[in-house]
Amino acid sequence: MGIEAIRKANPGLVIHEAGDRAMTAYGRLHYPAPFAGFVERADDLTDVDPAGNRYVASMPELEADPAVALLRLPFGFADIQVGYCNGPNSTLNGLEWHKSAEIDIAVTDLVLLLGKREDVGSDGRYDSGKVECFYLPRGTVLELHPSTLHFAPCKVVPAGFKSIIVLPRGTNAALSDAELAAARNASGRGDIESRLLFMKNKWLVAHPERKPLVEKGAFPGIVGENVEIRLA
Repeated sequence: MGIEAIRKANPGLVIHEAGDRAMTAYGRLHYPAPFAGFVERADDLTDVDPAGNRYVASMPELEADPAVALLRLPFGFADIQVGYCNGPNSTLNGLEWHKSAEIDIAVTDLVLLLGKREDVGSDGRYDSGKVECFYLPRGTVLELHPSTLHFAPCKVVPAGFKSIIVLPRGTNAALSDAELAAARNASGRGDIESRLLFMKNKWLVAHPERKPLVEKGAFPGIVGENVEIRLA
């Protein structure tokens, strides 16, 4: 479905084009042509599980692609991991952020729901009404600013979405028991952000409706509607 069809199906939401001025608050677009073959390769190598989203932080077959050399520059040539996030998702569910950039490449058309770290309150709560919606056509290469709130994309066709995810290596790895204990101790001293630390270089607030995240220890800090992108 194109952007106009998605707008028609979601009259209560403002669906921005990726190149809208509103995007500058959240990230910047990269010239997509050098990544066309990379997108084709990711499409061929990965699939969509209709039962749920699948995130793979590091996929050697993708990391071996020549296009990855171009993706290292925005990270100052630090070590990066290249993986994917595919799935049937259509709702907000949660919002995460990193203390680094993230590059998202749309392998299919998709919608991203984005927010600002500064809108997470001192109590760790976030009003979902502040989320902005962006339609990314296949091939879009988006570098999210550090601390931009984001989560899994939303599908715009029934089959689901596919995306390439590029981050500093180690991001989204599990915290050790000692690291988790240190974060909880800091949160007990009033450091709410430490309470929101969910994985390495990943802070997260969940919507209370997303029970699997809450059961894993995510703070149910999103108040308001669990924003949904409808197809009809």
